Amino acid sequence: MTGREAEAVPADVAAALDALPGAADPAALSAQVLACVSPLLAARARAAFWRRLATVFGLSLVPLPVVVAVDVVLVLWLYDVASTWLPSGLALYLVGSYAFGAAVLLGLAYASIPLLLARRAARDAQPPEVFA
Repeated sequence: MTGREAEAVPADVAAALDALPGAADPAALSAQVLACVSPLLAARARAAFWRRLATVFGLSLVPLPVVVAVDVVLVLWLYDVASTWLPSGLALYLVGSYAFGAAVLLGLAYASIPLLLARRAARDAQPPEVFA
């Protein structure tokens, strides 16, 4: 390539760039791209949420038999101790109240898993504030 050909290439490129319409608005381009990819991003976010929920819920079910077994042993021990000091009806009421309360708390703990994951997913979906 000679010196004259090297000078001609940038002139051709400059002429091609000059023929293009005016400068594009970056905000408009960003909005257009975001509008186009929003359904795809939402679908991927939903799939990722359900995959994460299944993983976390599956992992949280692993210790459940141990927790239930310990609770049953504790309820039986509590009934034995309470029945030596209290009438059997009152001991049964005390142990039944504890067992019901423990079951409700365990149910609430497992019911909160999807809510906590949805809150985290919403926080992760927000773009970081780079220029703030």
